[in-house]
Amino acid sequence: MTEPIIRILKKDDLQKGFLSTLDSLRETSTIDKKKAEDIFERINSNPNHIIVVAELDEKIVGATTLLIEQKFIHDGGLVGHIEDVVVDKKFQGQNIGAKIMNYLLNVAKEAGCYKTILDCTDDVKPFYEKLGFKHVANELRFDHN
Repeated sequence: MTEPIIRILKKDDLQKGFLSTLDSLRETSTIDKKKAEDIFERINSNPNHIIVVAELDEKIVGATTLLIEQKFIHDGGLVGHIEDVVVDKKFQGQNIGAKIMNYLLNVAKEAGCYKTILDCTDDVKPFYEKLGFKHVANELRFDHN
């Protein structure tokens, strides 16, 4: 297997499989092209909102988001929040998710985060535990609709 290139999302990735890869989480590929580009520009303008992708043979096959939060506690410390971890269903089981996560954890560490956290379902917990994550608390959720 060719090794994936792990890197920061670029605008042209929107049409190179990024949006269809997100379909594995929730349908995204049907979003209007202009709207997707506007969202990209807003995200890209925030240095604390980082999307990393896995590119394989010029196609995006995986992605993960890191949000960096500034705190007052911990002397103004930074916390990384990981969201939207996804690998295209056709490419799962090839260690791509772990490569993206390790890359992103390194980005968080280099940014000065004292911890990086994420929420996940029980069925994928073993994946994150293999990467060194520990179960610490419970997620509670409030839906605004």
